[in-house]
Amino acid sequence: MIIAIGVMFVTSLLLVAAFTAANGDINLSRASVYQQQAYYAALSGVQEYEYKLEENADYWETCNGLSSTEESGERYEVSLLSAETAKGAECKANPSEAIIESSGSASNTFRILSTGCAGKSGLTSCPAKNEGNVEVRSIVATFKVTGFLNYVYFTQYEDVDPALNGTKTSNCEKYYEEKGAKRSAECETLIFAKEDSVNGPMHTDDAANVTCSKEVTFGRNGHSPADSVEINGGTWPSCGSSEPTYYTESKTFSKGIELIPPESDESLSSYVEPGYRIKGAVKIFLSGTNGQIGITTYEGTGYKQEVKSWPANGLLYVENNGACAFKFSLSENDYVTKAKVKEEEKCATAYVEGSYAQSLTIASAGNVILSGNVYPTSVSGKLGSKPTGAATLGLIATEYVRVYHPCTGGTNQKAGAGSPYYENEYINEPFIYAAILSTSHSFVVDDFNCGAKMGKLNVYGAIAQKFRGPVGVVGGAGYAKEYTYDQRLVTEEPPYFLPPLKSGWKVSRVTSAKAG
Repeated sequence: MIIAIGVMFVTSLLLVAAFTAANGDINLSRASVYQQQAYYAALSGVQEYEYKLEENADYWETCNGLSSTEESGERYEVSLLSAETAKGAECKANPSEAIIESSGSASNTFRILSTGCAGKSGLTSCPAKNEGNVEVRSIVATFKVTGFLNYVYFTQYEDVDPALNGTKTSNCEKYYEEKGAKRSAECETLIFAKEDSVNGPMHTDDAANVTCSKEVTFGRNGHSPADSVEINGGTWPSCGSSEPTYYTESKTFSKGIELIPPESDESLSSYVEPGYRIKGAVKIFLSGTNGQIGITTYEGTGYKQEVKSWPANGLLYVENNGACAFKFSLSENDYVTKAKVKEEEKCATAYVEGSYAQSLTIASAGNVILSGNVYPTSVSGKLGSKPTGAATLGLIATEYVRVYHPCTGGTNQKAGAGSPYYENEYINEPFIYAAILSTSHSFVVDDFNCGAKMGKLNVYGAIAQKFRGPVGVVGGAGYAKEYTYDQRLVTEEPPYFLPPLKSGWKVSRVTSAKAG
């Protein structure tokens, strides 16, 4: 009897312990479920706000938040966060100053706080913290405008700029087979050849002419997350089993929103600090090691050279110095070897080369010409390697962004003549670490179809242009393309880099709120 009572006592203790443990697990499991529900409710708030922005890109200017009705014991509440650069500005009075970050790596972004709660039916608001059975989770979402820096390669139109060959703009400034009607045959379309690589996300509002070969690649192999390749008008011709290789999540291209470049970069002129507005043709030599910029300008009787410190706001602007007589055209081959100083001296033409250790944007009302390698000091001595640090360079031109290439009589020239602007040799394999934008025309190589075949045109950054610019002849003169996206551009934007006229907001980052 004593033994039996002892066994029953021990068994009772074990049952109590088991019940206690099980009851604790039930409570833990229930709390875990509520925590997950609260988190996903917070994510739903972010998605609902993004949907509002898709309906109306200016929704953020209302300063309104969002909240859901309680459903199945879950709820979310969304509010806008003040920008760190707000300086006390009230959202309703000045939403842009109050909400949009105006400087630093987060420039041109805004943030929302989305709080989700779960665990109790009839929730009319989410508590500030966990209480009772109610679990609370908060996340911060950063929204960034969809812009040219989201892509290593952007075009509005995939045909050659009609201004380069005398074609009527009205015939070519339209999408391929738009509404069933093809562009005029006089509008020249450039092809993505076997030698071409687009190593990063890309976008065109137009259709793309591609070589039917798996050797043509779009996107970066193995990159996580997979790159987006947006070709709004599709590809042609039909390639069957010989389609290009797409390193995207879907293994093919997709469609994105239409992006339209501004007509000019004139708006940037209002942000230039005194001493950094340059008139007429100029040679700009960047020296990142000592933080200085060499400036060579024509003063009417001769050339003036000076050295400037890096602009405090990172912006340098070049404008015409009176009437500009010079107009760039591919029909006027070999111009770079001729003494055209008198034609060009009043024009907003910026020849750029050198290194940089601080962020900078060089904008021109005319042309930007890359007369040598342009790179951050982090890759000095190892061109082609991945840059480090936060220094980025923006090159913006209303007319053309051009690669210097003196050539005459079918021969690549070592140097031009008649001006210190033309003194450089052509570079067989140039390296350009920059975000490039031609608002009205193209990124192009001077005399691309003249001379012997050269190496690759290495652009490490981003290229955006209204029309697609020629850089070489397939299998012949000029360069093959080697375009690689600089992932730093996701967060490290060059100062005052222009956004598209028509753009939308996308979530660029989601993080846990403090103590959330």
